[in-house]
Amino acid sequence: MALISYMIIIYIKQKDEYEQKLLDKTNQIVELGIPPRGRIFDRNGIVLVDNIAIKNIVFKYQKGINTKEVAQKLAKYIFNDNLLDNDLITYYEAFYDANKLLSAEEKELIAQRKIKKEAIVQEKILALKDTFTSEEKNLAKIYSLLVNGFAYESKIIVKDADTELIDNVIKENIPGVSIETGYKRYYPFGNVLKDIFGTVGKITAENKDEYLAKGYDLNDEVGNSFIEAYYEDYLKGTKAKYLVNDDYSLTQISPQVKGNDLYLSIDINIQQELEKIMEDNITLAKTMPNTNYLNDSYLILTNPKTSEIIALVGKRYLKDNTFNDINVGTITSSYTVGSVIKGASMSVGYKYGLINPEEYILDGCVKLAYQPAKCSFKSLGYINAITALKYSSNYYQFLIALHLAKEEYIPGMYFNATKEEFDIYRDMLASYGLGSKTGIDLPGEVQGQKGEKISGDLLLNLAIGQYDTYTPMQIMTYINTIAMEGKRKAPSLVSYIKDIRGNIVWQNEYETKEVVDISQNDIKLIKAGFRAVMEPEGTGWGYMDDKYKPAGKTGTSQSFLDSNNDGVIDTQTITLTIASYYPYDDPKYSFVILSPNISYEGGSSYIYYMPAKISRELTTYLDSIN
Repeated sequence: MALISYMIIIYIKQKDEYEQKLLDKTNQIVELGIPPRGRIFDRNGIVLVDNIAIKNIVFKYQKGINTKEVAQKLAKYIFNDNLLDNDLITYYEAFYDANKLLSAEEKELIAQRKIKKEAIVQEKILALKDTFTSEEKNLAKIYSLLVNGFAYESKIIVKDADTELIDNVIKENIPGVSIETGYKRYYPFGNVLKDIFGTVGKITAENKDEYLAKGYDLNDEVGNSFIEAYYEDYLKGTKAKYLVNDDYSLTQISPQVKGNDLYLSIDINIQQELEKIMEDNITLAKTMPNTNYLNDSYLILTNPKTSEIIALVGKRYLKDNTFNDINVGTITSSYTVGSVIKGASMSVGYKYGLINPEEYILDGCVKLAYQPAKCSFKSLGYINAITALKYSSNYYQFLIALHLAKEEYIPGMYFNATKEEFDIYRDMLASYGLGSKTGIDLPGEVQGQKGEKISGDLLLNLAIGQYDTYTPMQIMTYINTIAMEGKRKAPSLVSYIKDIRGNIVWQNEYETKEVVDISQNDIKLIKAGFRAVMEPEGTGWGYMDDKYKPAGKTGTSQSFLDSNNDGVIDTQTITLTIASYYPYDDPKYSFVILSPNISYEGGSSYIYYMPAKISRELTTYLDSIN
């Protein structure tokens, strides 16, 4: 009896599954329609990306419909100049006798199978391309849209059609043509973060194979960039399922389902305020001396404990006093950033026992043979491991690099570094997220540029952030790694994902990706140095009120650009960076501000320290809302 009961339960549970399998084998089941994509919200549940309904003019084939006549009627009201070669071939072969294009000799060769008819006919049709009028080309495009794909599919002839066009088409009462509801993305906050959200569009030639393998149709729309692309599998909806009847009509089996909703770590109110702060400061900076080449600037705000991004700002100043958003530049543009990376380069000294943190040395210069002397920005007196960071000593970093190569400094010495020393530095920097992809949940992230030449002089440059380039997001990952005592986490934008019923289907776990290979005591010494940077006499003193108990590191780097776009690098500029977290004993916020080309050589010696001003306004604002 128990066995019979068990079998009945199994039958009931699996009945639907087996019935569906039988249906699939004996009938044609298709997935059709354009389900709404999932929405995107900020951390407070405010909608950032939504869907709005649009009207599409569509065509569904039914037996007996003359598609050529349908195309001719639609062409009276619709103009589409996006003609492809295949469209013209499809049209010509339907409306004309393509055999008339063939010579008697060619027909004989085709009969003998010495040439392929299809190839020669297509070549001859395309040779006539310029002889067709714009009206004929338009008709060709419309006809191609009608007949390409499967007969049972709804073919979108016009997406988001206006009322006048819809009225005209409806009055014509064209067989198989109807008006269907579709969806397009809507951005309640306009262009704010729109480049980070990404775009939705047709499947491209580059990703065609990938999407076809996943079961997409070529006329489907997908996320083509950034968040829309990275989370495509969650955002896409589920199409309705239909049974195709013998006359190509459809019987619905299951309805379409909207895609899952993304909830970001972004706070849209903070984002908008920081964008205003950035624009106001760039506008002011452009009135200052030596800011001719200052155009771009970046600001990233995160929660250092999780590396969640709270705000992401990239602004480009245009000649008409307006701005473009270049938020994606935080992961796609890299810069020499200078001393801001010294916490990571100092770690090389700790790992290999090259530093006695309590020992004081007299700051100075390193003069290698045939090279200009390399010094700190000024004479810093006696320094140890903490004050070397506080005052940003280059000399202290130079000695670490020399000792790594088992060299003692002698003025005028020859110093031939090896690839091994470069690799040691770059591996340590990468463990903080510098010079490697951070793992952020966005496609298109760059690694930065690594200098290819190997020399002692360049190793010294690498140690002070004057050789390789890093993205603003890499600097952000690095400062968070220090704030979290050597534990590196990937920066992220999406916190969790919910399905249509409100269930969480994915949750960000904020996992530690790597632990920097130095002791906790050494990390604490670096953190002590970063705290000292923001205290009186430190290079970051005045960047924010000390009541916030900040820690961080500043950077001033030399960079070069092509000032007149003639392909020649001709101008030396200064880039300013600040990376900070606070409070130092229990970090709540961390941020990076990077302003390339803020000053240049050839003008006066004046440098406008815009990152310092932005830092003060940023922290004051955050204090006011907490």
